Amino acid sequence: MASAQRPNPVDPAWSPHVLVSRRLRDACVTNASRLSEQSTIESSSNNDPASIIPNNIVVHPLAQIALARSLCPQPPLDDGITGGGSSVSCDVHYSGMNVRLDPLERAAPHKIVVPFEDNDYTNGLGHATGLRGELNGAADVNLAEVRSSTWNAITALASLCDEVQEIDNTFQSQILPSIVLFSADDSLTPQPSQRIVSKTDVFDDDTQKGRESELLSRIGKFMPALQLASNGTARLRRLVKNMVCQLGGCATPAAVPFYYDGQQAEEDLTLNNSEGAAVKKAKSTQSPVFGEGVPMFRLGKAIGIALRLLITVDSAIASNEDLQHAWAMYKDVVMEWSEQKRSDDELDEEFESFERMMVQLDFSLMSSRSFIAAIEQNFDPRGRFQEAKYQVHEEVRHILTTLYAQNCERINTGDETTERLDCVGVYAMYVLYRHLLPPNVVPDAKLHKTLWSVFPAMCPIMNLYGPLHFLPREFMMLHAPYEAVRGCSADSSEIREAAAALVLKWDGSFKARADKLRLSALGWLAMADSELSPIIMEGYPRLDDTDDIVEGGNFTLASSLADIETASLYILHGVKIAHSASILLRGQLLTHKALGLEHDSGHISSMLSLIEVLKAVEKMLRVRRRSAVMALQRSALKMIASNILKIFEKVRSFVDQRSASTAQGARSIARISACLSTLEGILKGSSSFSPFRRHAIAISVAASLDPMILEDVISTDDLLAVESYLKDLNHFAAIEETLYHVCDCSFLYFYRDLFPAFVQSLYKSSQGSALTHTQSVLSALSDPERIISRVRHLDRSDSSGLTPSFCSYQSLVSKIIQEQYVAPICELIETDLRFAVYSKNLDSSKRNGNDRFAAGVRKLITAPPLYVCRRKIDVKAEIESYLEKTFYDLSTVSLNDCNNYTEMRSIANERFGLNLADPFLPDGSLDQGLDFIDMLRNLESFVSSYNYNMIEQNFVQRKA
Repeated sequence: MASAQRPNPVDPAWSPHVLVSRRLRDACVTNASRLSEQSTIESSSNNDPASIIPNNIVVHPLAQIALARSLCPQPPLDDGITGGGSSVSCDVHYSGMNVRLDPLERAAPHKIVVPFEDNDYTNGLGHATGLRGELNGAADVNLAEVRSSTWNAITALASLCDEVQEIDNTFQSQILPSIVLFSADDSLTPQPSQRIVSKTDVFDDDTQKGRESELLSRIGKFMPALQLASNGTARLRRLVKNMVCQLGGCATPAAVPFYYDGQQAEEDLTLNNSEGAAVKKAKSTQSPVFGEGVPMFRLGKAIGIALRLLITVDSAIASNEDLQHAWAMYKDVVMEWSEQKRSDDELDEEFESFERMMVQLDFSLMSSRSFIAAIEQNFDPRGRFQEAKYQVHEEVRHILTTLYAQNCERINTGDETTERLDCVGVYAMYVLYRHLLPPNVVPDAKLHKTLWSVFPAMCPIMNLYGPLHFLPREFMMLHAPYEAVRGCSADSSEIREAAAALVLKWDGSFKARADKLRLSALGWLAMADSELSPIIMEGYPRLDDTDDIVEGGNFTLASSLADIETASLYILHGVKIAHSASILLRGQLLTHKALGLEHDSGHISSMLSLIEVLKAVEKMLRVRRRSAVMALQRSALKMIASNILKIFEKVRSFVDQRSASTAQGARSIARISACLSTLEGILKGSSSFSPFRRHAIAISVAASLDPMILEDVISTDDLLAVESYLKDLNHFAAIEETLYHVCDCSFLYFYRDLFPAFVQSLYKSSQGSALTHTQSVLSALSDPERIISRVRHLDRSDSSGLTPSFCSYQSLVSKIIQEQYVAPICELIETDLRFAVYSKNLDSSKRNGNDRFAAGVRKLITAPPLYVCRRKIDVKAEIESYLEKTFYDLSTVSLNDCNNYTEMRSIANERFGLNLADPFLPDGSLDQGLDFIDMLRNLESFVSSYNYNMIEQNFVQRKA
């Protein structure tokens, strides 16, 4: 049941900027902060905060709260405002994340899911025989129970992986944009060129005070986003602990039979001596859930994703100077307010709850120690793994070594997708491995050297999110140094200099790589447009959920099925091209900005080409041929599932033969049979594959490939084929989501200083090109709206519903387009018109050159209107307005030029198709006689000097 909405304890009439700001100077607060950051403190009901604090030290009330929470075994996340807490149910704990948790598909973060279920044992009845059928020492193995245990384990692990993926999407779409764009307002934040020393040097005193007041107001509105981030990081820390213990639970299920964050002691189970001996003997003979040598790579990847998210959040908070400044001022204000309430004896429960929330946010989130808190958890609090002689660190080392090799193998190849981000998780797992190592065990020097040398040589710096970056070697020196290994230590400056040298070296080949990718994209666009056309798609068969793709079955049109496979390959190839373009573009932009390097002017056009490739792939698969992609999705998924099942037919045949005999290894055969049943049930059941089902398929595949049993059944080629099919299954099952994220150019918001160069290069390339891709680039410049619109702490306009940040970005982009694209075209046309009027005696070669120029410019004028950031830019209307205004203003200055401007209007209509309005000014003035313009300029003198002859209808000068 979700918690009830609680009122906000903060008085709405309270104005933060009127309170006196001061800093926390109490050393005990700092000490309590460090204590509360530790996550391995053993709880005890006898611990009293007062007994730990020395008598001669005065402790602030907030410090006492922090110290009390540091002694709590599982500090509740209930902040007194929005609810939530790890000590309550899973749904309530995670309610702040706006993600619905289905209890049937979720494992509680504070509960380690046990693969084996023994109701008698969990209820404390103390029976020697349970569902396992092993506690009485019987030799017979309950094979039905092995299958049930295998299914339970697959469900538990798939639930954990699914939840990590869901949290990843939530962080990418909600939490990280809010933190990174906390000060996303051009009127509040200095421009990048102004940030030389500090922001206090940019503003004067009055402006600085106004800025601090604005920051205080903004951080107050930002509190719900901080609570959301805090709940998310706490959830990730629990999931990391859960998944690491799951690694041990699968290998030694008896080591963690009933572990609920150490809150349920097994001493509560009353067993007599004989029963206890039987239980201990049974524990020592239990076999692993998935068999010996079955690695949990999918679970290891989920651990890496969770740790990577924690690293990203820490980096986002630590690198945001405005957020740190605002939080420091906000803490001072709250402390001042707290002291005032205590002195007036007006402290109430709601304000104490607000104080607890502040302490929790400061210690768990704003200290940028979420990652450290996650890896410093006690993953074996009662020594069960040690008692079972299970080495968790070896399992983690094996998983990270394999994942690292797989990722590095695909980097800088055409098959690369998310391997660089996955490597960040691998480095985080290495820090976890170093933490899990016993004090008497030496770290793997070879592994450390490999991590130091292989990936950093291919990617010395990479993108986490937006402007956040990750340097592998710098991360290793900070969290897992190993100076005993020669050549694997350096300071931060040396690491960045080496990274800058590599980036400058690769700049020489950037243009060639971008051109090659563009040519590949052009060829793919032509073939994909043909293969996915509606006429071709009408001849393809439709595969329903009940249809099976088998030889000799219902479908005999092998050629049609081959066409479906060909069309599916084109879709996947387009996704890979988009991945390659996105990786190359993001890397080029991030490396130069993070390392302080200047962009080569010749690379601007190459970066525009990559942007065009991304938007062209998106338009082809999500707009132009979207119906074909959606129609092919079901059939393609069905074919991929059929291909996976064909590979496992030999495994099923082998298992059936062994099951019919009385051979040894019956338990392993039963476990493999259960995995195959799960695999067949999911693949044959439906052509819709949710993330949970895809994780269950991957875990079932890994668990069924027991190297001890199936050594001669599955070949290496079969394993590689299955791995490729699983990757294609993930792409096709979430094709819309994949295309959305891959082709998204929201990251361009953080490189706004390059926008003038982008638009200027776009204008130059559009003149000499037969086709214009201006709208594609402008669509990419409009993508930042996706993240700016999620900044909830900024006020929105009542009429448009837009934030000031988006309005500022909208004005910035429109101004750049006007100055760098529309204005040059206007000036070019005006110059050409003047040249045509004042230089009539031209030879034929020059006139032909002017004709070619007119054709190129006319293409830009007659192009459809441009749309960017919800605004319409009609280039033709802008040019007409500019020329009309210019011609009118200059005609009023010199009426003798009216005939020339009239001729210019005629030429503009003939050559460029511009319809310019006539200003209706006189063609000129006469030197003799009365000038109408002069008369109007001095009307009083004219009236006094002239009379009007009504007969002849003219003016007559008066006699003196």
